Amino acid sequence: MAQKLGLAGWASIAEIIGSVAVVASLIFVGLELRRASEQLQLSSDIDADLTNAGLSIRIAESRELSDLVYRGERDPESLTDQEMDRFTNIALPRLAMWENTYDSYLLGNLSETDWKAWDTFYRARWNWPGYKYTYLQYRIGFGKRSLGYFADVFEIDESEIPREP
Repeated sequence: MAQKLGLAGWASIAEIIGSVAVVASLIFVGLELRRASEQLQLSSDIDADLTNAGLSIRIAESRELSDLVYRGERDPESLTDQEMDRFTNIALPRLAMWENTYDSYLLGNLSETDWKAWDTFYRARWNWPGYKYTYLQYRIGFGKRSLGYFADVFEIDESEIPREP
């Protein structure tokens, strides 16, 4: 025999429906935040890529700058202090792009296949003594996730890491 719901019964049902609606809306908000965060990251990555592409074009167009980068990559100790400053202003954005790509891979925003392609490119293009030297000088500014990765790439020995004054 069916029992009639009283006011308390309807209140309980309304409470359950309200709870389900709150949970559903929280899930929706969470998904939307994740999507917005991914879009922001993608936009940031594209901006970094465009900046580095523009930098590469300027380097290629300038014999003097191209020579500086070539010497800085291969023999950073041969640069004057002023040249080293200029080389650092080129090396740091490249290292940051490398790190951002690695972070995107670790966070699941870049497939393993794409990461392997980028990693191969970065290692072939920027795994030179000048980038290692720059990385070691500015290591403290890089994220914790990339410390072990760059230590492996650049074959960094603990004795090479500059100590803070």
